[in-house]
Amino acid sequence: MPGLRGRRARGRPALATAGAALALLTAGTYPTFADSTSSGSRDIQLVYCLDSAHRGDLVAAAVRLMLLRPDSAADPGAAVHLRSGGHMALETWAARRVEDFGRACEALMAADSPPPATATADGSAEDDWFTGFLKEIPLLAAGALLTLGGQQSERRVSEIRLFKSQLGAEEKVYRTAVREYLTRYEQDPHTDHRAVRTARETLAATLSRAPGPSVRQAAAQQVAEGLPLGRALSGNQAGALLGPEARAGEAERASALVDRRLRQISELNRSSLYWLWLTVRTKLAQRAAGGAA
Repeated sequence: MPGLRGRRARGRPALATAGAALALLTAGTYPTFADSTSSGSRDIQLVYCLDSAHRGDLVAAAVRLMLLRPDSAADPGAAVHLRSGGHMALETWAARRVEDFGRACEALMAADSPPPATATADGSAEDDWFTGFLKEIPLLAAGALLTLGGQQSERRVSEIRLFKSQLGAEEKVYRTAVREYLTRYEQDPHTDHRAVRTARETLAATLSRAPGPSVRQAAAQQVAEGLPLGRALSGNQAGALLGPEARAGEAERASALVDRRLRQISELNRSSLYWLWLTVRTKLAQRAAGGAA
């Protein structure tokens, strides 16, 4: 389709690397058609030009191109009149006179399409296109930033959810190990402490990986360092073996300390708004302290 190819050549962007972006920005502006010899273009022409809304214009175009007699325009819905004599239905003419039909239909589609910008000697058409493309860049950038922000927010939420789940599971393991150890300690001061130590180390490692902000990470680290029962309770005091009552007292004090620390762990799961407020308050306090110094 020569006319169409020329139109494409004039609308070609100055920068080849911007081709993909131009395709996105200009998609849907007006219909484009492949070479008339291709089957795809032939199908498009048949659908477009034989549509009831375009039949009259198709006949008029064929008359102007002297492919049909002028009296064809009088009744395009019934028949067209050949210059060589005789007449036939418009669909029959399209099927038998393929070249004439393609020429008339191509001209009609070209006339219905908006005219391409006319390039001046200094390439102003390409400049206009490029200027329009530059105007679209802020919108494209904003869309990309919104997408990236959404992905980061989703990843952040997923990270916090995973941390809470893992922290809750390891807290239960630690609490269970402590309870079992203290129960056995009251009976035997030399009972095995390894299960508590292992559970404590695992819980402390998870706390050290708490997601931000920094104030939550600092709070988590403080809880991890203060987890009780890092080592076994002593069965002696002042060189004397502790009796059952004394060991029960030691076990009760250790249990109360564990409960207090684990309540601090639950506070790490507060909302992001709380940690944002705490971050602001901490920074303001630091700034006030620096000014006073």
